[in-house]
Amino acid sequence: MDQPLWDQVGQPLNRRHEPRMAVGSVLPVQLRFLPNGQPPGAWMTADILDISHGGMALLVPCLETTLVGEPLLLDVSQHPGFGAVRLPAVLRWSCPAGELGLLQLIGVQLDQPLPRVPPLVQSRK
Repeated sequence: MDQPLWDQVGQPLNRRHEPRMAVGSVLPVQLRFLPNGQPPGAWMTADILDISHGGMALLVPCLETTLVGEPLLLDVSQHPGFGAVRLPAVLRWSCPAGELGLLQLIGVQLDQPLPRVPPLVQSRK
């Protein structure tokens, strides 16, 4: 039987095997969903909230539909520390962020774990 993804108060359970590293004000990444058998979705901006060797928590504009397990592509070109421009990943969880329903938190798992967590380029906000 599958284990629940949410605790009793509706918060996502922490299932990461790697420690999360919270980030400050860093440049965003771009992402697009790659639904099976359909054209790729449009690129959207995502703010990195935390990162580990295996994935990231991101803040994105509210999505109409999200399917756990859906493949996606991250454009991390603003952060040369990744050593790559694009990283394939998969959506692992999603939940609303804020009361107005304009933002969403998502968790993505990278197809290939990072050998090290890269330094991220700080934003000039």
